[in-house]
Amino acid sequence: MESAGSDVGFIGLGNMGRHMARRLVESGRRLIVFDINPSACEEARALNMVVAPSPRAVADAADVVLTSLPTPAVVQEVLVGKDGIIEGSVVETVIDLSTIGPQLAGRNAVALKDRGISLVDAPVSGGTTGAAAGTLAIMLSGPAGSVERAMPLLNVLGRMIIPVGDEPGQAQTVKLINNMLFSAHLIAALEGMAMGVRCGVDPQRLLDVINASSGRSFITETRIGPNVLHRDDQVRFATGLLHKDVALGVREADAAGAHLQLFHASQAFLGKAVEEGFGERDYAALIEIFEQLNGVAVRVDTKEMTQ
Repeated sequence: MESAGSDVGFIGLGNMGRHMARRLVESGRRLIVFDINPSACEEARALNMVVAPSPRAVADAADVVLTSLPTPAVVQEVLVGKDGIIEGSVVETVIDLSTIGPQLAGRNAVALKDRGISLVDAPVSGGTTGAAAGTLAIMLSGPAGSVERAMPLLNVLGRMIIPVGDEPGQAQTVKLINNMLFSAHLIAALEGMAMGVRCGVDPQRLLDVINASSGRSFITETRIGPNVLHRDDQVRFATGLLHKDVALGVREADAAGAHLQLFHASQAFLGKAVEEGFGERDYAALIEIFEQLNGVAVRVDTKEMTQ
């Protein structure tokens, strides 16, 4: 490996991370990466990334390490567990792009700081499409100097980078609220579309009216048309991960004494969907639940199904 100062570490080459790592390579950075998935590592090698044997090995080679990981438990293991980033000899700054909640982000920041490592809390929004295009929204909190150091890398990944505070965890709160709102918009839009078809309204015309009116949202403007009415099986954001974020947000709200109404309903609906086998499927597939309940098909040029 080259001297550590010229290298950037990246851990987590899944649906989001693989796109972000590729963008960093294409921007001229030399990446030292780790992932537990052998096929992800082979893809990384094909893009001239250097694959390390562990998170610690990445942190032994790069002074800045980015992480994009699926669950709070995995983030904790990678950052502060055995052979984790915390044991690295070169790393000075960790930029965590994952969604893990403010309490864990705060604990990780304290543990890393004790080893002289700064944590930048930088969860992202925009899905795989935004990750591939470099148009993510990135919520940012952490020490000012570390945030400044992170900006050149984050500018490769996102179009809107929004500082929300000086303490790791503050960005996590903002991200969880965003995803909780997303879940409520999603469920409401799917339910409304199924209601319209059940009542005899053409789904495309219904969608056109919604998108020209006050009921519109990101979901109706960008997802209902291509991913529901014209069915697309591509997984942009798995239902199980959305449920994870909403459940985490509800727990954080409860811990803070915040009173919730709608988000509890979103959590319950998504939890049931995961139990019914939707966990690995894209959130747009949830329309099937409302189709079954209403005996309709919410598609372009389709008629009501036989109950």
